Amino acid sequence: MKNLRLLLILAVCLLAAGSLAAQTYRGGIAGTVTDASGAVVPNAKVTIRNVDTGVERSATTDAEGYYVATELPIGNYSVTVEVQGFQTAVATGIRVEVAGERRVDITLQPGAMTQRTEVVAEVPLVETTSNVLGGTLERRQVEELPISGRDFGKLLVLVPGASGDPVGNTDFPGSFGLFTTNGNRGRANNFLLDGTDMNDGYRNLPAINEAGVFGTPATILPLDAIAEIRILTNFEPEYGRNGGSVVNIVTKSGTNDLHGSVYWFFRNDALNARNFFNTVGPKDKFRNNNFGYSVGGPFIRNKTFFYFGFEGQRESGAITTLAKVPDPARYAFAPNIVIRNLLNLCAVTGQCSGGSLLWPAPTPGFNFAGLNAIVPADFRNRVDSMIIKVDHNFNENNLLTGRYFFGNSTQSFPLGLAGGNNLPRTNTFTPTRVQLLSLSYVKVYSPTRVNELRVGWNRFAEDFLADDRDVFGNPAASLLLNTGVTAERDFGLPEIHVGPFSALGSSQFSNPRGRVDTNWHVIDNYSWKRGRHDLKFGFEFRRTFVSSFNDSNFRGVINFDRLADFRNGFPSGGLTVVGGTDRGTFQNSYAGYIQDSFRWTSRFTFNWGLRYDYYGVLDEERNRFSRYDPVAGLIQLGSPGFPRLYDRDLNNFGPRLSFAWDPWGTGKTVLRAGWGLFYDAFSQDFFIGQIPWNTFSPGAAYNPIGETPVFITFVTTGFLVPNAPVFPGGFASNSTDITQANPDIRTPYIQNFNVNVQRELWANTMLQIAYVGSMGRKLFRTSEINQSFVPGGARPFDATALLCPVVTPTCPATSGPFIVDEVGTTATSNYNSLQISFNQRNWHGWTNQVSYTWGHSIDTASDGIESVPNQATPDNSNNPAGERANSNFDVRHRFVWNWIYDVPKLSDRAPKLTQGWQLSGVLSLMSGHPYHVNMFADDAFDFILRPDLVGDPFLGASGPDRYLNLAAFRYPCTSAGCHYGNLPRNFFTGPDFKNFDISIVKNTPISERVTIQFRADFFNFTNRANFASP
Repeated sequence: MKNLRLLLILAVCLLAAGSLAAQTYRGGIAGTVTDASGAVVPNAKVTIRNVDTGVERSATTDAEGYYVATELPIGNYSVTVEVQGFQTAVATGIRVEVAGERRVDITLQPGAMTQRTEVVAEVPLVETTSNVLGGTLERRQVEELPISGRDFGKLLVLVPGASGDPVGNTDFPGSFGLFTTNGNRGRANNFLLDGTDMNDGYRNLPAINEAGVFGTPATILPLDAIAEIRILTNFEPEYGRNGGSVVNIVTKSGTNDLHGSVYWFFRNDALNARNFFNTVGPKDKFRNNNFGYSVGGPFIRNKTFFYFGFEGQRESGAITTLAKVPDPARYAFAPNIVIRNLLNLCAVTGQCSGGSLLWPAPTPGFNFAGLNAIVPADFRNRVDSMIIKVDHNFNENNLLTGRYFFGNSTQSFPLGLAGGNNLPRTNTFTPTRVQLLSLSYVKVYSPTRVNELRVGWNRFAEDFLADDRDVFGNPAASLLLNTGVTAERDFGLPEIHVGPFSALGSSQFSNPRGRVDTNWHVIDNYSWKRGRHDLKFGFEFRRTFVSSFNDSNFRGVINFDRLADFRNGFPSGGLTVVGGTDRGTFQNSYAGYIQDSFRWTSRFTFNWGLRYDYYGVLDEERNRFSRYDPVAGLIQLGSPGFPRLYDRDLNNFGPRLSFAWDPWGTGKTVLRAGWGLFYDAFSQDFFIGQIPWNTFSPGAAYNPIGETPVFITFVTTGFLVPNAPVFPGGFASNSTDITQANPDIRTPYIQNFNVNVQRELWANTMLQIAYVGSMGRKLFRTSEINQSFVPGGARPFDATALLCPVVTPTCPATSGPFIVDEVGTTATSNYNSLQISFNQRNWHGWTNQVSYTWGHSIDTASDGIESVPNQATPDNSNNPAGERANSNFDVRHRFVWNWIYDVPKLSDRAPKLTQGWQLSGVLSLMSGHPYHVNMFADDAFDFILRPDLVGDPFLGASGPDRYLNLAAFRYPCTSAGCHYGNLPRNFFTGPDFKNFDISIVKNTPISERVTIQFRADFFNFTNRANFASP
């Protein structure tokens, strides 16, 4: 209680002091007013006007001639300055960007106030007052650059220091997440929509545009609704939750003018290039239609505005795969009535993998490495998303904004491909619904004091279900195959393996699972200008509740050694998982900060601040977590001595320091540097997300204990009998593997640091050269704490208490546990880079952003969950430091160029044809990702380990023609004993990546207010085959 009281006292103190724009999604204007001699002008009246909405804000210059206006909605502004003895000065062409402060200095000329001096403000690219890194993607880039699938996530890798899956259609290699920044993990990013939480707390991914099935976004934020995206790294204390980056997306608002758009994009196989591996057969079927509309304008001019946008997507196609299937004549008749029912159901419904046949028929004359069928596996995708936003100005000092997003999709994809099941009609069906609601209220107390209250709510609901449940229903009723399932979500055919043939039914990757992830976010913000200090204070509260289920292998797995055994209904083995997997996990987190931007001189700004983050201990509503005790065996959360999953961490203080120095006072050259300590929120799937991937390592929430234990039963011996249980309860066996949380878990933290120089080369053109680094400590990883210290030797828990000392039907007395996977915070990371960027706006029709990053990321684990590629568990958990190697997401070289070019008019004749042309594109060049080689081993090594490297590992040329020499790898066991292999983690580097996307656009005005745009987007214009790592 004492710790809780301290947190409450901290919150009350911060609220009493006030707070400003934690995760602000607006911007500001600041500057100095001087006369013609350079002397400052105090007490001047400054009027800041939004030219799109007509809303005004007033300010007054202080004794040093300085003025500031914060929490301004992004948009176009003018600044008017009035004072006796001087002409009225008006600056126009001012663009306020998200989370940015626009510097507008005004020089007054002597004369009467009735005289006006009007200037067009320059658009400075040099940051003279802050040291925030990252980049801004303006509305024009969002709308005009070629973006496959109209997915904003593909834009995030355009800024310096960012890296991700180049084509953006799967999770980033080796670390769940859309992208990484500056050596931080792919899940160390905080996504905000209009300043409130847009995160899926279960996986630490954006709730909107998060992948549904196999990398395809389940919902889409309409690109036409995006006003601006800013990616922030090395950010100020007002930002928190994660230590990698802040992705701040601001949606459009209505203006005094009525605006709208209607669009339709389409792609099909006729437009697509041929698959690299399919040089003879027909192209894979593909259809994609993307359409939508938007409208925005005033409810009440100069006061109340609205914006509405809708986007839909309809996609279908097929993926051609290869399979091994029997001749239909070999199983045309089955003596066993259960198998015969299955064959008859196929014939009647025509909905089995082979239509009216159980398997597809072999392809005549085709055989490739024993595979004898070319099989098209269909997929489909239906997505609908809408967003509405209303802004109401009570007066110039009170602004209320509300925004609601709704997205709904149904997707079906052959996810079984990942598990080796490549037959049609065994798809995974994924219904997804995403909702986000936010309210924001801004109160201007005076030109120097502004408060904002923001409340956000979002919900991500998604299920993974087998498509065939509607075909087979409950197999006990439709086939007389009693697999024991009772819940409708588990209906359908079990996974059936028959000798060497491709499996029937859905693979474990399609097993039923789902979750509803609900997040609340409350922020109170205040800013206070006091002399040379721009002070900010803030308090923040977040709550995440995840209601989930994971019925992995509940449908069962049945194995038959031969086709004849299958026809006779004589299985050789199999298993199913039973129990209750419904869980409700939650976490409450609090944060507060203070920061000051101190203008030491007109050329030097020092920024300092302190943030405190408390991430609450993850809990389960009915204490359904557990861990293993060597004396007491498996114990449940809430038992004596086990009050919480892990200890609270209360010392998460994060100082941050930076400066910006304009050495010559011209605003053209700035030296900047900064350092900060950033704490990183974790995702809940570390603790409850393991079971779909490895039944024998079930996750801390699914160990065989409590009111609804999860356990395994095995297939009965003998023939399948109608309605007799296939997996009788008498053969129950608890899993001998468990997963638990280390009780000493601490909050991961990251130190980010940089030194950089910005130089304005000429008007609207800037070059930045930066050294950027980071160090991660106490990062999440999984370790096998029951691994033998000497390869092949005894395990630490072999002689300890039984896993379940009390015999129950679901947990019979056995030996101690075999594998004990423990989630802890012992991993580390280091990153160093040189980052060079070149920005140019509207230079003879050109807008360019070019960035090059040389970086090297090293860590001991690249994610906390075992199921990511390249593993989070060490080869030798007794020597985790031996895992130190290139990060899974290490990319040594990365070059990105995005550009937009407005083609000059080609002729005065036929303007409808010769004018309005535009070109844009994105060029991406990057080196490959690291990977390593594993070998399957015996039980003493927990199944997988790295081999010894004894020769040259490569054969052939470079690139995709470079083959691994298998003779260079040796199994690390001899007659004298076993040892851990000498091959380091991530020793090899995969193929590099080159991609060029281009768009050709023709804008044709129909009237003064109506324009028709035709565009052709070419993705991978050169049709280069980019290969993944082996």
